[in-house]
Amino acid sequence: MSFLAQLIELDARLFAELAKDDEFDQDYFEEQLIVRADLLKNVISDGNISASESSELITRSRRLKEAAEQLQQRLGEQLKQMNKGRRSVQAYQTVKRN
Repeated sequence: MSFLAQLIELDARLFAELAKDDEFDQDYFEEQLIVRADLLKNVISDGNISASESSELITRSRRLKEAAEQLQQRLGEQLKQMNKGRRSVQAYQTVKRN
């Protein structure tokens, strides 16, 4: 399998991992990003990709970055809601005791 084909397959797995939201495995994702960097380095050093394949690779990389940013934002919002809920429970407990 060519480096480009491996990269395309890996990108599909990364997009699937990003789509998991609550079940997102950060350690797995980070490991796969390291593998992706190595594959990308190999693709570049080979230099055997066409202009259209290069364009698709750049587009896929941008989409991957955007999907990761969106997941980060969603998880941040979930964390805010959880913290807001905790504060509400704490406030309720304080009022209840008084």
